[in-house]
Amino acid sequence: MSWTFADILEAFKEYIEESEYIDVCHSKFGYVILHYNPGTGDFAYTPEIIESPEELLQCLKEEIVMDVLQDTEHDLEDATEEELKEIETLTRKYMDMLEKNRP
Repeated sequence: MSWTFADILEAFKEYIEESEYIDVCHSKFGYVILHYNPGTGDFAYTPEIIESPEELLQCLKEEIVMDVLQDTEHDLEDATEEELKEIETLTRKYMDMLEKNRP
C-alpha cells in the first residue's frame, strides 16, 4: 500500500512549518506547493500543482537538498561529503517518520 497525501504531510509537518521557503496548501485544484523568497517577499516560482503523494514526497526531498545547498555554489552532483551527509540525515529523519506510520 502506498502513502497518502495525509501520511506525507504528517511526516514532513515540522519541516514544512519551519521552512521559510515553502508551504504546501490544499486548494480546489489539489495540493499546491508554494516557493517563497523571504528576501524579496515574492513567490520564487509559479505555484506547482502536486498530482500524487509520490510527487509531493519527491518535491519535499528536493527541497531538503536545496535547503542544504542554498548557500553554496554546489549542485547535488558536486556536493561535498559533508553536504551529502547532511542531506541524508535530514531526509532520513522525515522518511523514518513516514515509515513508522506506514499503513
